[in-house]
Amino acid sequence: MKNNNLLQEEYDRFIEFGQLLDRRSRRYLVEYFKHQLEGGNYSPPDLNDQYFIYFQTAISEIFAIKNLLPLCKGNKRITQRIVLDTLYWMRKTFSKVKRQNPFQKEQELLEGWAVTPLNAFQNRYPYLLNFLSTTYTKEELNPSFYKDRMARFFEKELHQHSEEEKQKFDRIFTDLLSQWDALLQGKILNYQLQKFQEEQEDYVELLDAKVTEYTKLHDLVNPFMDYLGWDMSRDLWAETSLDVLEKYDEILKNEDAIRALVDLLGEMREAEIVMEEETFEKTIVRREWVVDEMMRSEIVGVHESQDLNHLVSSEVGLLSDRDTESLFLKKYADQQLLTFQYEDKRLVKSRENIMEVHQRVRQKEKGPFIVLIDSSESMMGRPEEIAKVLCFAILKMAIKENRRAYLINFSIGIKTIDLYDITNSLEELAAFLRMSFNGGTDASLALSEALRQLKTNDYQDADVLMISDFIMYRVDKQVLDEIRFFQQNKGTEFHSLTLSKEPNSEILSRFDTNWVYDPQQKGVIQELTRGLHTIRE
Repeated sequence: MKNNNLLQEEYDRFIEFGQLLDRRSRRYLVEYFKHQLEGGNYSPPDLNDQYFIYFQTAISEIFAIKNLLPLCKGNKRITQRIVLDTLYWMRKTFSKVKRQNPFQKEQELLEGWAVTPLNAFQNRYPYLLNFLSTTYTKEELNPSFYKDRMARFFEKELHQHSEEEKQKFDRIFTDLLSQWDALLQGKILNYQLQKFQEEQEDYVELLDAKVTEYTKLHDLVNPFMDYLGWDMSRDLWAETSLDVLEKYDEILKNEDAIRALVDLLGEMREAEIVMEEETFEKTIVRREWVVDEMMRSEIVGVHESQDLNHLVSSEVGLLSDRDTESLFLKKYADQQLLTFQYEDKRLVKSRENIMEVHQRVRQKEKGPFIVLIDSSESMMGRPEEIAKVLCFAILKMAIKENRRAYLINFSIGIKTIDLYDITNSLEELAAFLRMSFNGGTDASLALSEALRQLKTNDYQDADVLMISDFIMYRVDKQVLDEIRFFQQNKGTEFHSLTLSKEPNSEILSRFDTNWVYDPQQKGVIQELTRGLHTIRE
């Protein structure tokens, strides 16, 4: 429900402040969005607007991307993100293309001729007609008609013309500029639609790649993709990143010992049940379009049509002269008369405040855990592979149970990954799975980082698991003393998983529970299970 409300707010914001076309067109685009996502009836509006037609078509092509609609139907958060990204792309593209105009000089020339005084026009009009004849074909615009009438008009001095003759000449000149403007706007429209198409192809290509990438990730960590988010600004994953996740996911399927360990880790620090009571004020905001019979319709622009009731005055003037009457009738037949465009609705918003009291049973978060993974050179080979598989398994368990998990990768230095922030940590996890283990072993620094996390609000209730071959000389006494403090005063459990036959027994003695992983020995899983059940009890 919350995501639906946020999405509706974004729709409303786009309608009111989208700066794309006019408000009525934006409202229809939103309706078309909903139709694509939710189905249902949709009646196309009777809008003779090429920009609107383009964006409606673009929305259709975007939602025709393979697997996009199933992805949206299965994940409301992803739906919201895709809608927001697409609305943003539409606004950005419209603004960008509107600013790009290779016909700017011609536009400025047209505007300059439109305000040229008649006495200056007398000597300069041949240049205008010559420009138009070289810029447009005779089929598009034939200046000979206008050249003949202008030449006859300027045979006499300006002061010798009557006002009626001047008005007749002004109508001819206005018609010439109107035809020129229509041709120029057509060129600009064609250019912009071409640029729109190029921008759309780039966006669809990126969105299609994102959907493909997300589908592959879904197969790896299904069905917990809600936590992965969606970020169009993030670069696409390299194929190697997906490959390495697939590799360790396959290994995990065949490692019963690792899966048993992770399942039992997941049962530590079970969630608690608490009763909560909430009192809050809820504000219901309603928006609806209503027709106001007491107000005149609002002019929102000019467009081409056959509507004789709302003609622009310059078009009416064509009927007053026989020379231009045929032009008026042609424009009427072609539905190209310039007419005013009206909006006769307004948006009405209302608010209603309601006080509500809710009682609910809430399950507190399950306890988090901190995992320290030894990546020193002595771990190369099978221990390295087991450590990586366990790391991947912990990720899947953390997602599944919505638990915090903090990985500390250590050799001489440390590198940390907070698996609760799945969106940003997946790439770091893939990098960890691809890395080669090397360097010496300094467990003191890693344990110090674990202790630091135990002092934070997020991990104060965590258990600690250290995965290593424990081939190390010592751990700083100060660190060991602090571990003892957390064990005795905070109830923190420190566990170890040993991946060698010659561990440092003195260091292992500081852990509450010690497990050994050796697939060659039978009965290891049972021993490991008994240790974990002892902890739970």
